[in-house]
Amino acid sequence: SCIMCLSNQERRQEAELLIVNKAPGEEISQICLLPTGHIGIVVPYWSLGRVPQERLQKEEERKKEEGDEMEKILYVGIDYHKRSYTASYLDRVTGVIVTKRHTEEVELLEILRSYKSDGYRIKVAIEMLTGSKNFARKLRGEVEEVYMIDTNRFKHVLKGVNRDKKTDKIDAETIVRYLEKGLLPVVYLPGEKIERLRKLLKIRESYVNHRGRVLNQTHSLLLEYGLKVKNRELLTKKGIEKLKVKLEELCEEIKELVLLNLEMIKELGEKIKKIERITKRYVEKEKKLKEDKERLTSIPGVGEITALTFIGVIGEVERFSDGRKVGSYIGLVPRIYSSDEKVNIGRITKKGDSTLRNKLLQAAIALINSKVKNSLKE
Repeated sequence: SCIMCLSNQERRQEAELLIVNKAPGEEISQICLLPTGHIGIVVPYWSLGRVPQERLQKEEERKKEEGDEMEKILYVGIDYHKRSYTASYLDRVTGVIVTKRHTEEVELLEILRSYKSDGYRIKVAIEMLTGSKNFARKLRGEVEEVYMIDTNRFKHVLKGVNRDKKTDKIDAETIVRYLEKGLLPVVYLPGEKIERLRKLLKIRESYVNHRGRVLNQTHSLLLEYGLKVKNRELLTKKGIEKLKVKLEELCEEIKELVLLNLEMIKELGEKIKKIERITKRYVEKEKKLKEDKERLTSIPGVGEITALTFIGVIGEVERFSDGRKVGSYIGLVPRIYSSDEKVNIGRITKKGDSTLRNKLLQAAIALINSKVKNSLKE
């Protein structure tokens, strides 16, 4: 099949339509704004096979006649899996796609290095799956640009393009074509330091959520037997001592269940504190993280965990042009439904990290309830 490549102006218009009101982590890449090099000619795509020599000769003759030299770019779309992955290579000069299945990283790296030695710039797009981040970081040291695809959004494209059948080869070729046109929905891939902070906070949050479930379970169990206890009382030594006195009224089996839950709550609390100590130690030795944390905790109502969660989610703040983009990125802006002259503003979008939204809400409530005079309270 063939496609007529878009002009630079058409690519820019198409790009602007796609990136309006979207956060930087959700934007398409700026590849779409680069010169195409194929303006005015029909570019054939081969799924497999070698480039016909006649086509290469005609391309060389055309370049000599027109006196231009096309920038060499290799686009690579990877359908990633744990044990193997399928890669499609699109040479911008020839317009040819070659798709190969790899079982070893070294196979892919050898191909990329060979193109790089020939003067090619290389751009790679990978589906966002477990393990793909680590793979992407390895590629960062080898190529100019690496993009992580937002799988939740791009899967609808794959389903629409490949209705009759789905194969790794088709997925990889679809990825590389969208990459070349600059139409991929991508997610932000942070550096190693931010990623490490994210992991620490994620594990802590999982323990906090687990403890919350056990607290609710214990609270419900006690209510069924007529004992009214607030959840926060189950987190204090004094509250637990008072509860143990009341437990004497219950049967032996229920009493043992409650004591088991109390033991689990205590263990989870200790693990949460230990992770917080590890996180604090890590932040203290990283100068930039420490400075950012101190700047954010200087805001009334913002604690250390809220500050670190904000840093972990936002990452490199320079990628946002203003605070409105940050609000959009974490889903704190309203939905807008516009048609003809009607504009309806709905609830917040709730896109992005729900944990950060929750922390910011808690910080806002703390600030409103505080005795300190502030603009938010007013």
